[in-house]
Amino acid sequence: MSNYHSSIKALPSLTIYRNVLEDPVVKAVLRHLEALSAPTGAVHPIHSYGEVCHLLSMTGNPFETGVDAWQNHLLDLILNDVNPFSRAAYTPGANYTVFSEAIRWDLLILRSLFELSAVYMHDATMSVLQCFFHATEEDVPLPPLVGTQPVDQENFIFNNDYLQIKEELAASPQWDMLEEMLAHHYSTYGCGIFGRHIAFKWQNGALHGISHPDTIKLSKLLDYADIREQIIDNTLQFLNGYPANNLLFYGDRGTGKSSTVKALLNEYWPMGLRLVEVPKNQLADYQSIIQELRHRKHRFILFVDDLSFEENETDFKNLKALLEGGIEERPGNVLIYATSNRRHLIKETFADRTKSNDSSEIHGMDSVQEKLSLADRFGMTIIFPSPDQESFLEIVFGLAEQRQLPVPQQELRRHALKWSMWHNGRSPRSARQFVDNLEGQLALGKLT
Repeated sequence: MSNYHSSIKALPSLTIYRNVLEDPVVKAVLRHLEALSAPTGAVHPIHSYGEVCHLLSMTGNPFETGVDAWQNHLLDLILNDVNPFSRAAYTPGANYTVFSEAIRWDLLILRSLFELSAVYMHDATMSVLQCFFHATEEDVPLPPLVGTQPVDQENFIFNNDYLQIKEELAASPQWDMLEEMLAHHYSTYGCGIFGRHIAFKWQNGALHGISHPDTIKLSKLLDYADIREQIIDNTLQFLNGYPANNLLFYGDRGTGKSSTVKALLNEYWPMGLRLVEVPKNQLADYQSIIQELRHRKHRFILFVDDLSFEENETDFKNLKALLEGGIEERPGNVLIYATSNRRHLIKETFADRTKSNDSSEIHGMDSVQEKLSLADRFGMTIIFPSPDQESFLEIVFGLAEQRQLPVPQQELRRHALKWSMWHNGRSPRSARQFVDNLEGQLALGKLT
């Protein structure tokens, strides 16, 4: 019983990794260890054991052998913890070695907690029940401490690397020697929300991770190759630390503007690219967004989708401040990519021009020019034109070939043109929707 006695005594002295003590599973495990230490106390060991079972059953364990649900959960807490050490390792130029002594102490304590495996807790609980309550395994068949939830592989798009460091931690008997390995992990992948996601959304004043980002690939986008080359070049300049421009993607609906931005993430996240979707109505938070991303090692594209403003809206001034930086300089690891169906972004009417010539506003034309010049504040405007009939059919043929659909080209052409007339016209989106429908019809044997 000395193992859990020493763990209870040592845990309150955690310093850098003190957040671990606030985790519900850790709290339940500590309550159970205390119950084992005082079996006739206020908490019955079988009750505290049941609480631990319940909480661990809601976790997932990607390990088939060697690491149980409790140990896996503790490893996740360590690798995702936001603390002075992990933040310093993730911040370019910061010196994380000032925490070395405290890190070594904390890791020794956490290793002792890790050694209290699920099997150990099960057997220790059974031993206490036998000694103090004269119970047998037949009387109290204790369930194992297991995680039963399916492991969300998509949540960690860099799952292999993440599992590898967990395996190395689990296999090492001396965690106090692993400061450099942990620092490298935090430096490469980040900590907290940045260590778990590559795509984010700014909402209600906070950054939220997207567990299942769109998996579209650049190689699957069959159209506009020459146009995308400009976007790729600009993005690579950004990722390599060279000057790059904010981009406005302009074109009709369904031409692949948003898909291009999402495909960039899937192509270049290993190089440090991250994507933050910012709804138009959240642009007023630009200072908070910049503060959240400044001093991070990764490079972030702020993605504003379907951007346009109505005549009386003033939110465009928030976008102007975001593009130009305002008093606070926009950090070098942040760019803005926006898509729009409207070339000048802000709806302008003839009434605007009329007002500029009457007495309702002394400098009315200045307001008109402020609206029209918003798009010019993007460094580059990338135009996605609607495809003509033959370009539309080429996209259809390419998608059908990718999916290996057994339809003769002439028949494919006939069905595709019929689809474009009756549904969403000619666009890459319409082509994909047609091929989706075609694949389903073939599977059901209903193609005529």
